Amino acid sequence: MALLKLSMAVFFFALSIFFHIRVRDLSIKQHDLPPETLVPAPHAIKFISLGFDQLFADCYWLSFVGYVGDSANRNKDRYVLADRYLDLVTGLDPYMVNAYWFASFIIGSEMKQPQRAAELIDRGIRANQDNWYLPFIAGVNQYLYAHNEKLAAKYYRMASKYPGAPDWLSRQSAILEAEIPSTIKEINTWSNIFSSANDDRVRERARQKLIELWGNVIAAHPPQSIQNKAIAALKDLDVDVDFYLKRFKSGKP
Repeated sequence: MALLKLSMAVFFFALSIFFHIRVRDLSIKQHDLPPETLVPAPHAIKFISLGFDQLFADCYWLSFVGYVGDSANRNKDRYVLADRYLDLVTGLDPYMVNAYWFASFIIGSEMKQPQRAAELIDRGIRANQDNWYLPFIAGVNQYLYAHNEKLAAKYYRMASKYPGAPDWLSRQSAILEAEIPSTIKEINTWSNIFSSANDDRVRERARQKLIELWGNVIAAHPPQSIQNKAIAALKDLDVDVDFYLKRFKSGKP
């Protein structure tokens, strides 16, 4: 009986993924189908998953990663399917932590809908009561994209009380509430993302933002001690500082 159930789930899974990819690719070419037609709702997949929700979530996650990675088409459609994908993946498997990073980075940043991103991340917080990473991601979304420093600090304090939470979370909440330059706050935020993320795509995004931010510090012609700190930070990010500074002085990007 169990083998029959598994076989049926695999059949429905293969069928749904096949039609999903075919319809999605056709729509990308024709630009005429609404998002709800291209990516199913969680309840629709649960109807045919026979309890193998995580299997379906994993495969739709891979489809989402491929979708996001197609930057040429994403520049055209502005990630119109991202919300549907992440709602589906987290609806099937609310424990998939990396999906919530992309809720912040894609829905909160690229689609400029941080409140919608917050709704998805809060789903993760409710499902992962022992994982400090979820309220941390919520704080990042509030600070970087909703520009709500008080709510971001609140989420960081929440995260700091979870089992195994790092000490810097409580310090980060104090930094956000302090009257200090916004660049320092942003560098601290991206540094924490870079040091704590286990997804290479998240780490690379944080690395690129840190390079940009430390470059802005150097461009402001600060005192030598601060400039030295910026150069040291760039070296820690594996930047060829001499080459970088030559391009910077020449006005090249």
